[in-house]
Amino acid sequence: MTRMKCLFPRPEENEEIPIQFIDMQQKLAGWSPRLKRSVYVDDFKDTEGLKRVRDVTLLRVYNWFLEGESLIELSEMEKSQFECIMDMFIRHGGEIRYTRKKVGERLINYFLLEEGRISQKSVKARLFSDLL
Repeated sequence: MTRMKCLFPRPEENEEIPIQFIDMQQKLAGWSPRLKRSVYVDDFKDTEGLKRVRDVTLLRVYNWFLEGESLIELSEMEKSQFECIMDMFIRHGGEIRYTRKKVGERLINYFLLEEGRISQKSVKARLFSDLL
């Protein structure tokens, strides 16, 4: 379950994470041999020393399992599929679910819309003045 409660969640094929859309950005991604992880930059000048540099869409979401923000790296195909789900969400409401689906030998990011579903997370009513 910890693989779903992190900055870059990786659910297995039949696992779903309820998410809420925050932001989507175009970035350059590359592998840093020194840091031994992917690095995201805005400008091509900053890719020096990175391997396998590519254009990606970085999706920032609220992960209900983490109770915080998570990032999901999307290919162009995955971005199109997410945009279709987002359009349906805007029209009909519901809950967006993030999972991964096996295509050939790889798992790809995949999004589902549970229509009419309300998040099962309980919300406490508080006054804004109490928070200050």
